[in-house]
Amino acid sequence: MQGCFKSSLAGLREADSALPGRFYAAFFNYAIGLERLLKIILLLDKWHHERKFLTDDELRAKGHNVQKLYNDARPLFARYTVKWNPTYEPDKIRSDLLSFLANFANGNRYYNLTALAGALPCHAVDPIQTWEELLYRVYEQDVPNAEPITLRENAEDPDFDWTHDVVVAAASPYMCCRLVQLLAPLQRLLIAINRSVKEDDFKLGGEATDPSIPPNMEEFLDFVCEDKAVILQSQDWP
Repeated sequence: MQGCFKSSLAGLREADSALPGRFYAAFFNYAIGLERLLKIILLLDKWHHERKFLTDDELRAKGHNVQKLYNDARPLFARYTVKWNPTYEPDKIRSDLLSFLANFANGNRYYNLTALAGALPCHAVDPIQTWEELLYRVYEQDVPNAEPITLRENAEDPDFDWTHDVVVAAASPYMCCRLVQLLAPLQRLLIAINRSVKEDDFKLGGEATDPSIPPNMEEFLDFVCEDKAVILQSQDWP
């Protein structure tokens, strides 16, 4: 899980349109990492309440839709008294980002293979194009002193490629910041569930009892932070 997230974030910092494979690898890794994290949270919640885990069939039935898994995890914040801060509420870009990851995990990850086979449906959109549209929105909303740019309006202009590369390079760190911040509430929820399970272990077997689940799993998210300035300066994953 940690490796997927860190590899994705590092890759997105370096990716550019000339090397689309890096984007695909980054999308895949982040979607896989997020799916694993959300399923771990749901597994631990089941263990806390019933002392049994979701079965393999139950896990498979939950699929790869990270947006749905994210929505499934939302009620657990109240259950474990983890405050849902206003900053956790997805804005339009973050909601569209979750939707993008869900679509990629559920089929768009095969876009390039389907294109190679000449079997793309008429409504299919290249996930890299969708990502770049998100980057333009992040550029205009998050990057300090950014000048509004009309997306692809000047695609035939010789200067378009240069402008496009500048926008992608400027927006990518801020997109990574959003991706890290997306994990912050889930990190807190994971800590709270871990603590609850540990308290149950003590009640059932005393303080000397061995933990029933791997302790301190939140350490796999030790790079997660809510402070934008700290994230942008991080040397841990870029």
